[in-house]
Amino acid sequence: MKSKTNKKNTPASSDFSDATDITIIAENTRIDDAVMNTKGTVKIEGEYNGNINIEGELIVGASGYICGHVNSSSADIYGNITGNVVCSDWLHIKATGIIKGDITCDAILMDEGAVFIGYSNMKDRALTESVDMVDIDMEIEDETVFETLEIFTNT
Repeated sequence: MKSKTNKKNTPASSDFSDATDITIIAENTRIDDAVMNTKGTVKIEGEYNGNINIEGELIVGASGYICGHVNSSSADIYGNITGNVVCSDWLHIKATGIIKGDITCDAILMDEGAVFIGYSNMKDRALTESVDMVDIDMEIEDETVFETLEIFTNT
């Protein structure tokens, strides 16, 4: 009998380098005191208690619950997270999603009805762009004030 292999001719269950890998924690499944480090997509429909580090996307389904810190490239949240969330790209909290913890990412999208209790922090790139815009506005304001003072002193 021939065993199932992937394109690299190694057992399919041992290949964790493919970005199309999907890890699913099914509904009615509970995992306690865990640390997950993986690549690809992770979908949580059950309960996961522990930290998660993903080089890829996290999907927390409507019945999904995470109690722990999350670090991923991106995330779609339909369920609940109690813990801090860091996404190197974007985070989308859907209408049924709830996050109780701090968020750090490049972009946050919240649907109407989504719940977020905590602090949000945009990454340095966004912060730098905002500061540059404020500095420009302040320079223009200062220049205008300076010109106005000159007009008053010349008269």
